[in-house]
Amino acid sequence: MEAAGKRYIVHPSRKDEIKIWYLSDLHLMSKACAEDVLDRDLKIIKNDPNSFWIGGGDYCDFIGRMDNRFDPDCVADWVSVSDLGKLGDVGYKKVRKLFWKIKHKCLGLLLGNHEKKHNLFQEQNDRQVWLCQELGVPNLQYCSLFDVIFIRKPRSKIALLEGNIERDRTRYSVRFFCHHGAGFATTPGGKLNKLIQFMNSFKADVYMCGHVHDQVGRREPLMGANAACDKIVAYERVGVISGSYLKTYAQDTTTYGEQRGYRPVSLGAVWVAIKPETGEIRGQI
Repeated sequence: MEAAGKRYIVHPSRKDEIKIWYLSDLHLMSKACAEDVLDRDLKIIKNDPNSFWIGGGDYCDFIGRMDNRFDPDCVADWVSVSDLGKLGDVGYKKVRKLFWKIKHKCLGLLLGNHEKKHNLFQEQNDRQVWLCQELGVPNLQYCSLFDVIFIRKPRSKIALLEGNIERDRTRYSVRFFCHHGAGFATTPGGKLNKLIQFMNSFKADVYMCGHVHDQVGRREPLMGANAACDKIVAYERVGVISGSYLKTYAQDTTTYGEQRGYRPVSLGAVWVAIKPETGEIRGQI
């Protein structure tokens, strides 16, 4: 687990609403990857000045010919036979290319179970480090806590991710807990239980995870009192599970999800919207 420090987002207006996207479970290299949906979301993030993002892991399938899950019919058409001997190199360069145009909006990249397994058995644990260094973004490992500090500067034209500006006084802070996700739940309730478990175990304002290939949201209040302890106050936290870009059922290919009879799931990323001026936080699924 990483205590990953602070990020600073400067924005111009009291009316600004900043969106933090959670791009998880892309599963590039699979024929069932909805690359058109991914391209759509990447373009939205790139073109929306108030959108920023976190990478949630499982960027590539990384299922090679020596893996017992390997099925040649499920490999993307753009992956060549020779690529199968260098999946790590091909996959990570593909991810770097996709993320390059939005790297300046990235709050950090998590490691997913597909990367973790591939890197472990291929003795390539430096690939995550390489990707983060290439993009110039923080390495969040598998699980991370970090703060996002929102600073209003009327002279700035658009919202920007900047370096350390600790001395500025006009600020609003939100703590994020991010985890790639865990578990094998296939029912909506089972997936939600894992999110609630994270929300009950770690102290944060926003919780983001993926892995279970579904879009789920939760508001979880905590009761407390104000600083004078003379008024009851509810502190609301927001949790979201991001959807995947891997289709459960795809034309002309039989995925492992189809073979196991999994539910079809919503495709695409989720985001949380934060209004620094009012402290309002809402999740979009």
